[in-house]
Amino acid sequence: IKNQINRIKDFSYEELLDIYHEFKEKAQAKGCYIYEATTAKDANNYILKVCQKHNSQIVVKSKSMTSEEIKLNDFLEKNHISSIETDLGEWILQLAKESPSHMVMPAIHKSRQQVAELFTNVLQKNVDPNDIQTMVNIARTELRNYFFQAKVGITGANVAVAETATVGIVTNEGNARLLTTIPDVHIVLLGYEKLVKTFKEALQIIRALPKSATGQIISSYVSWITGSYLGKHGEKEVHFVFLDNGRLPLFKNKALKEALKCIKCGSCANVCPVYKLVGGHIFGDTYVGAIGLILASFYGDEKKANEILKLCIGCKSCSVNCPAGIDLQRLISDINLAITPKYGLDRSKKILFSYITPNPYIFNTAVKIGKYIQKPLQNDKQLKNIPLTKHNFKIFPSIPNYNFREAYKNFYSNKNNKIYKRKKMLFYSGCAIEYIFPEIGLSLLKILSKFNLKIETPSKTICCGLPAIHYGDIKGAQKNILKNIKHLNDDYEDIIILCPSCGTTIKNEFKKYIYNSPQDYKKIIKISQKIKSLSQFIAENNLKFKYTKEYRITYHTPCHQKHGLNFSSEEILAKITGKYFMPLKDTDVCCGFGGTFSFDFPEISSQILEEKISNIVETGAQIVVTDCPGCIMQIRGGLLKKQIPIKVMHLSDFLNFYTEISN
Repeated sequence: IKNQINRIKDFSYEELLDIYHEFKEKAQAKGCYIYEATTAKDANNYILKVCQKHNSQIVVKSKSMTSEEIKLNDFLEKNHISSIETDLGEWILQLAKESPSHMVMPAIHKSRQQVAELFTNVLQKNVDPNDIQTMVNIARTELRNYFFQAKVGITGANVAVAETATVGIVTNEGNARLLTTIPDVHIVLLGYEKLVKTFKEALQIIRALPKSATGQIISSYVSWITGSYLGKHGEKEVHFVFLDNGRLPLFKNKALKEALKCIKCGSCANVCPVYKLVGGHIFGDTYVGAIGLILASFYGDEKKANEILKLCIGCKSCSVNCPAGIDLQRLISDINLAITPKYGLDRSKKILFSYITPNPYIFNTAVKIGKYIQKPLQNDKQLKNIPLTKHNFKIFPSIPNYNFREAYKNFYSNKNNKIYKRKKMLFYSGCAIEYIFPEIGLSLLKILSKFNLKIETPSKTICCGLPAIHYGDIKGAQKNILKNIKHLNDDYEDIIILCPSCGTTIKNEFKKYIYNSPQDYKKIIKISQKIKSLSQFIAENNLKFKYTKEYRITYHTPCHQKHGLNFSSEEILAKITGKYFMPLKDTDVCCGFGGTFSFDFPEISSQILEEKISNIVETGAQIVVTDCPGCIMQIRGGLLKKQIPIKVMHLSDFLNFYTEISN
């Protein structure tokens, strides 16, 4: 379905204009009016003129995010026309003087108690907060008269079919059908991106929309309207207002036009761990969820967009779940990189990404300084509470006395006489394993050695560049990436990573920043095809392990392990541990770390972690296994803070300490 919808809406600028003109010609031939609104102001003024022409002091509206975009209600009210929302959720928010917090369920942030209080205060009705049916009846009674008083009805459109000049409107309450039937005039406000060529294509979108939005097979009401049609006073006047407002130029941009394939189902918000906590009034601007962060830079205040883009934790759930196949997280990242330089980056981060992380000597020196600074806070490989209250929801690990490179040299210096199989492999350690968790890398060496396999490491350890990418520092990201490419070779059979974020960055991101260097580009394409997680390497090489303990095990799937490398360790781990494996609810939902996200937004990070810990405790497991050093830092730190005696281990450590080779 994803590929189908993406293909259906994959228009060039020229193709879109052809489709639009086909719709326009057929709509006009059927008695409709077409208006091309370049800006929000143009659209508002045209709609006002139509209302004034018909002396409509009241208009009724069905839910339309496009009307929210142009602030139509406020505009009409300023011109002495009452604009009444007839969607129940939208009407509740209109009474509360609030904007929608979700594209499909606009009042999802309101409890029944809050709605009852609103009805009592605004409508002067005494309402029992537990009597939902009475509240629905009040809404029905209050809204009913408006349908008959209004001479103009305004809707959006979920899809517009060029071959028949038909619009499809989806609702669950029937309000759109009522307001397109009773008033004398019907105005359809829609963006050019709602156009499709054929009715068959429109049906595919309509079928996907309710499943992705609310889990329904089909919405309660799907209305198809073609041309001018009969109303209560005879033939209805129909106006199509096509809104540009910055859309048309985007169809000339191959990357950005992807966002205009959105079918406004809200599924990106439904799966977003950050949206779940902060809601749409923060996580978006008019449009909400991941697509809201993107569209804020299209139609809204770019400065505000620059701020809210940083709220993306980078888990990629939105990209995986988008029914239109839009890589939303990639778009967020790309737009962030494009607009951050306009508004500046914190000086300390500029120094970090441009001078420290790309330079192994400086980075190593900074870590050594950190070892001395941490001493007053150090306690048994952990740090005492850091004097930053917002970060006190977890206990941080201390910097160990050795790094992975030192452990690597010591390990193989003691095995000079051992004969290894001829398999050329590379291990990319990344910052976390190099400096914070070297024992995880050491466990990998021990595991491979049991199978008579030896692995090499790059001559220098360089940060993969993901933190710089996340902050929108394109120059810092390029410095890190180019240094990595210099120290990585493409002649290995396999390149193993123990941090899926590093692996995903090398595999998917590196090639985007070196497109001007043909030789580096060819090199990184080869390298990216060889990137493997430990579990992926185990599966491909059919390595067998026998569980030697009886601890109950569960597994947390890191975001980039599943959504970036597309390979989870859960099946392998369950097979090894058998009856001792305890499935984890929402195993692939983010733990709240997100690299630098947990440091920038500790309040949000802590709440996401809270739910993850609750799910872990419910399993009854004694050990949590995962593949990501960042997830270990987050989950282990949270469990230690709560004094919950559950171990958190990397898959590498688990296999090293709790299994043996099985023939």
